[in-house]
Amino acid sequence: MKKFLIDRLLFPKTFFKKLNDKLHTLYIGIALIGLINLGLSFISKIPVYFFDKPPEIMVYNISFALCVIILVGLADTAFFAMPLFDIFKYFALRKRIANIKGQIIKLMKIYIVSHFLVVPVSFFLQWIFTDGTMIIRTQSGVFLVFTIIIGFWQAAIITRGIYVIYTFHEKLKSLVFFMVFTWIILLEYSIGYLIDTWLMRLFM
Repeated sequence: MKKFLIDRLLFPKTFFKKLNDKLHTLYIGIALIGLINLGLSFISKIPVYFFDKPPEIMVYNISFALCVIILVGLADTAFFAMPLFDIFKYFALRKRIANIKGQIIKLMKIYIVSHFLVVPVSFFLQWIFTDGTMIIRTQSGVFLVFTIIIGFWQAAIITRGIYVIYTFHEKLKSLVFFMVFTWIILLEYSIGYLIDTWLMRLFM
């Protein structure tokens, strides 16, 4: 029963073993991450930017949104995987990494697929903690607690995936989890700040 629940909450280990280093699925994943990041900040503003606008402004906003989706998705995925991969190279391994490029791609995909479980819950919580003006009541202590729990959940998914594609010693698992969780939180706030403070202002 315990294994069944863990597999449902964190993905089965066999799922991570099936991840490959094919680039076309990585590109699709990057686009999805960009769409998720933009959607979290953009969903309440869709009527403002895409309804009752002149054709030329509509074309600009749609084109710019597509560019933002790709660029933000690429930045988010790369900034997650690259620094951690560089650090992981210095960790004690039971088996040497043979395909470095393939390992980076798999690490990116682990980060991408972790969103498949946590994002629906995150959107649901945002809907719950949103008032009539579509402003999230982030000052709510309950919302903050749920945000931290989701961060722990995503870090646990990623850590499990990392231990499938790497051969770290078990004693490093707590350190890997802490690093992943910290990096996820930093990335989330950085990407959110970039979108909300800079990119959203470029829409017309």
